[in-house]
Amino acid sequence: MSMQNFTIDEARHILAWQYEMGADEALLDRPASKTADSFITGRSDDRSTDQPKDGIDRQTVAVPAPPFVPHPSAEAAAPQHERAMHQQAMQGASALSHFTALDGLRDGLLALDNCALKHTASNLCFADGNPGADLMIIGEIPGRDEDRIGVPFAGVAGQLLDRMLASFGRDRSSSYLVNLLPWRPPGNRTPTDEELALLLPWLYRHIQLAKPSVILLLGGMPCRIVFDQKDGILKCRGRWQNIDFGDGIGRPVIASLHPAYLLRSPAQKRLAFDDLINLAGRLGTSAGPVQG
Repeated sequence: MSMQNFTIDEARHILAWQYEMGADEALLDRPASKTADSFITGRSDDRSTDQPKDGIDRQTVAVPAPPFVPHPSAEAAAPQHERAMHQQAMQGASALSHFTALDGLRDGLLALDNCALKHTASNLCFADGNPGADLMIIGEIPGRDEDRIGVPFAGVAGQLLDRMLASFGRDRSSSYLVNLLPWRPPGNRTPTDEELALLLPWLYRHIQLAKPSVILLLGGMPCRIVFDQKDGILKCRGRWQNIDFGDGIGRPVIASLHPAYLLRSPAQKRLAFDDLINLAGRLGTSAGPVQG
């Protein structure tokens, strides 16, 4: 679909959605056409000297690109203090130290009546896989299929993740899967600061109790919060960091692209495959082709 099919407002809304999903870099090395180049730079390479009768050269008049203005609803919903969320979650997890087993932590979430998300979601998405596995995978907030079934990484995106795990000899029985939040926000909206502040300590306590050796973050929001930075997923993926989740233990963490994003942008699977090779090397396994 060409750029001319969108109004300026529609294009801004699309860019705002892409930014929320963590896409903060152009996928092409250069504009795809002279028209796109002039739209971005405000400069035309057409040097025609032919002038219409009114004396205005419509081929070379510079039209500057409009400033990026986020969609009002996205701007209102987006968390404004993601860089502070990691520190707050570490501190909040200490208040949950009385939960000493995963079953108790799950029961505690089910009894958390002061969380509005609990009352709008269909099911609690607590975890899937093997809680004793050395690899923990943390995804985004639950989607429609996850909310309906109550299992992280359900649906088509989950099937792609299963194939990704199989490429280096893993499956759900040898991995432990959780979401950033245990409940889906209504309408799949972005969680608010208050919701993140309430629920992230539960995730961090979850990590402390599961004691994984390696953590894989999938998606932009987990990456920004855990790595305590504003860079999008395309900039921070593929790099290891040792992260303390509040128990004084630095665990190796790597970020990659979420399977749902790969389904929309299959060309980016090459980046995810690079990350899988990196992850497999840390785990002492080997990665093969990612199908699907």
